[in-house]
Amino acid sequence: MHTNPKLRLGSKLLWPIVVLLITASWVGNVWYFQSMQLEKPIFLKHYMIVNGNQSDWIELTYLENKMKGRKVTGIQLEELPMLRFRIDPHPNSYRHQVLGKAYGEWRTEEAGQMEKLPVTIKEAMVYYSEGQPEKVPIGEINVLWEQKESLLETSSSRGSSDGTGQYSVTVKQPLTLEQVDYSFSDRLSSVFELTMAGRDRPIPQLPIRLAAGDPLTFNYKWTIPENTPAAFEVYKAYIFLTFKTEDGKTVYDRLPINFNLYLYEKQIKRLVRSGGELS
Repeated sequence: MHTNPKLRLGSKLLWPIVVLLITASWVGNVWYFQSMQLEKPIFLKHYMIVNGNQSDWIELTYLENKMKGRKVTGIQLEELPMLRFRIDPHPNSYRHQVLGKAYGEWRTEEAGQMEKLPVTIKEAMVYYSEGQPEKVPIGEINVLWEQKESLLETSSSRGSSDGTGQYSVTVKQPLTLEQVDYSFSDRLSSVFELTMAGRDRPIPQLPIRLAAGDPLTFNYKWTIPENTPAAFEVYKAYIFLTFKTEDGKTVYDRLPINFNLYLYEKQIKRLVRSGGELS
């Protein structure tokens, strides 16, 4: 039986094309993999209020490659040398990267010896698995040393993954509520909404007199578009309350605002391709 010469010729021509296609696919995959690798870890921008007198935790979030490249091994804050950071590199995993966490833990005995002055921290010294340590921008962490006033009693609180939350409190003593604000209001005014109510009705304006046992309810909502740089910012914010007592003394209290950070795969790709320099 004789094989058709045209078929033999076709087979000889087909194999180089197959090899070429396989090679092109392999090269394309290698190129894509390389393009999705970070040169070094990227720290998200953090905006936090921390009370040193209450040993408030400091949590930093960063993005690093799953496989090759430098990994975060340690963090130090020059302004708070007593903080010791615990590194947890794999709380959230994506295709090529992981979103790691570093938790700053206070050493009480050392914190008690330092001068308790307000300080703003904008950089951290980061240590890597390879290469030299370097200072990197981390946003703005404001460390305060406040004695919390015991003016309010919490009756309920909730926070949801959809960005909504509520805080309900009762007033322990007769007070006049003079002002309500929230931290980083200059940055958050377009993505955060806060409303408040008294006993089953909105509070139209301040100041307002409150008797002992009167309720206050604060409703808030985060609306951060996922395609903006703000989606890569982390907030530890508070509602700030200014009161005046019956004897004329001005006192302050604050309530925490729940914040959930969740990033989709397409957002991670955008961050990686920008090299961390989103605008």
